[in-house]
Amino acid sequence: MALDADDEILQDFLIEAGEILERLSEQLVELEHNAADKALLNAIFRGFHTVKGGAGFLQLDALVTVCHAAENLFDLLRNDKLPMHAGLMDVILQALDVVNAMFRQVQAHEEPTPADPALLQTLHELASGKAPAPAPAPAPAPAPASDLISDEEFEHLLDALHTPAAPSSPATAPASPAAAGDEISEAEFEALLDQLQGKPSSSPPPSAPVPVPGPSAHGSDEITEAEFEALLDTLQKSPQPVAARPAASVAVPTPMAAAAAAPAPVAPVRSEPAHEKAVPADVAETTVRVDTKRLDDIMNMVGELVLVRNRLVRLGVHLADEEMSKAVANLDVVTADLQMAVMKTRMQPIKKVFGRFPRVVRDLARNLRKEVELDQVGEETDLDKNLVEALADPLVHLVRNAVDHGIEMPALRESRGKPRVGRIVLSARQEGDHIVLSISDDGAGMDPHKLRSKAVEKGLMDEEAAARLSDSEAFNLIFYPGFSTKDEISDISGRGVGMDVVKTKITQLNGSIDINSVLGSGTEIAIKVPLTLAIMPTLMIMLGQQTFALPLASVNEIFHMDVSRKNVVDGQDVIIVREKALPLFYIKRWLVPGGYGLPQTDSAHVVVVSVGSKKIGFVVDQLIGQEEVVIKPLGAMLQGTPGIAGATITGDGRIAMILDVPSMLRHYANRL
Repeated sequence: MALDADDEILQDFLIEAGEILERLSEQLVELEHNAADKALLNAIFRGFHTVKGGAGFLQLDALVTVCHAAENLFDLLRNDKLPMHAGLMDVILQALDVVNAMFRQVQAHEEPTPADPALLQTLHELASGKAPAPAPAPAPAPAPASDLISDEEFEHLLDALHTPAAPSSPATAPASPAAAGDEISEAEFEALLDQLQGKPSSSPPPSAPVPVPGPSAHGSDEITEAEFEALLDTLQKSPQPVAARPAASVAVPTPMAAAAAAPAPVAPVRSEPAHEKAVPADVAETTVRVDTKRLDDIMNMVGELVLVRNRLVRLGVHLADEEMSKAVANLDVVTADLQMAVMKTRMQPIKKVFGRFPRVVRDLARNLRKEVELDQVGEETDLDKNLVEALADPLVHLVRNAVDHGIEMPALRESRGKPRVGRIVLSARQEGDHIVLSISDDGAGMDPHKLRSKAVEKGLMDEEAAARLSDSEAFNLIFYPGFSTKDEISDISGRGVGMDVVKTKITQLNGSIDINSVLGSGTEIAIKVPLTLAIMPTLMIMLGQQTFALPLASVNEIFHMDVSRKNVVDGQDVIIVREKALPLFYIKRWLVPGGYGLPQTDSAHVVVVSVGSKKIGFVVDQLIGQEEVVIKPLGAMLQGTPGIAGATITGDGRIAMILDVPSMLRHYANRL
């Protein structure tokens, strides 16, 4: 393997091949529902062909072998010589999984592990079993005076060159697909002859390692003995099978150029990759590849600028200088624009996450013997790259949950007057400075009475407390650790783990999650997260003489409380707000030294925050206002401090701690 080759060439391969493999997963699932789509078949064929060519250039033989076997199958499919069926798709998806595993090994600069011989054998049998039986070859011609290839390889060349065609001429006959992977088709051989004879083609001919003779003087398609020797030298430079290494044996400047130069089994397709490559060439002139660390550094510097801006705005309020106020206001606008521009450079479309779900739904539905259709809306919605990566696992779990718990069996759906095929909609949209992700299904929905009963059965609460839960609060019971409505444990669900992890992850991202379900009609789970994690809007509060920042995403409302109206229930301070008991916590007692001894006033400010499905009131001394802050990690001495997520510098230059509400409640109030 040539992983010690030019790192830039390897990176080019990893970037382009990675994009192709992401598309292939979506295209294959789409193909199963639309097997007659020729454009889709050709696109998938070109995808495997391009990855094979780049891998061949880097001498990744194991990757070449699997891609070539898959390429052979799609050559048969697109020429209507092999019917598409679910069993065939299972094998192709298995091959794609192997290719993805090899690709990850190449990313880690490891030698790709060869594919399971049984899988390769299955791929070859599918291809050879459906391909037309080869016609008897004519009498062999005398072997050329060259010892560069074996007799068996030479026979393969002759078979490919002299395969009889229909009444049309060999030049116009359709190419016969490669059966076992050791032959090249007549169209491939003709394409190589065209390159050797200097004929114009759809893409510039690659430079060969041997002298290439000029065009034949007689202008025909026949070649001289010297040209034939040069062709054999070109094909036999390495010990791989001929059809598996057209790109590896040609010296080209980049792996993707090698893939474009490698001839496709069907002649008309040869011009398509070259045409597609010509379009991104213009785009490349207007784009620059930037390392993500550099973007993170720029974002950090913009964060520091935001802090300076906040400081100047605070100073401008106390100054009577009109010119100074105008300059500060102008700086405020420019800084906000710069902040948004830098944030956009870190943005990625949510499609990067959505792309994996068609395959997840397809495999899970087949495993559960269900029929499920996935619709995706708002795939182009942009999100901070760190959030894109962080949301992947929670979304996978929620989608799997919708297929397993939500969608009913086809027969049951029909008995309820529903279509046999269940429908899951995965959508994304932007609302202000937040992104809302929604997973909805038209399945059975959730029964709030059953959820209350399960909560009592598992000892999470008594019957009286469960009866007081609203339907919305009952739905949120599924986020309790160990809570599950499944009576039987399977390899997919039933152990009561997963949803609590999803909730914890979304909370860590300063997001919220809501559930709306109608029994018999379906369920919708909505996740709301900020556009970026680098800069956070907060509510600044005072506890004694210390400033703290509450993430604004968790703040519901603020009101002024008359302390005389509070009550005590089971030792817990509560206040009635809109006929509901709201627990009250004096967080100054937790966070400020000596807070227990501070006298309580007759009135106080209460900040109502949401923690999961619950609402809790925090009593604070003073409200300062809303402020955008840059999160700074805590030092080694303070890391792990309960209730503290980080620190920031306020507009007046002081240090403020950013509160982690769930962690604070778990540690100090023994809740959550």
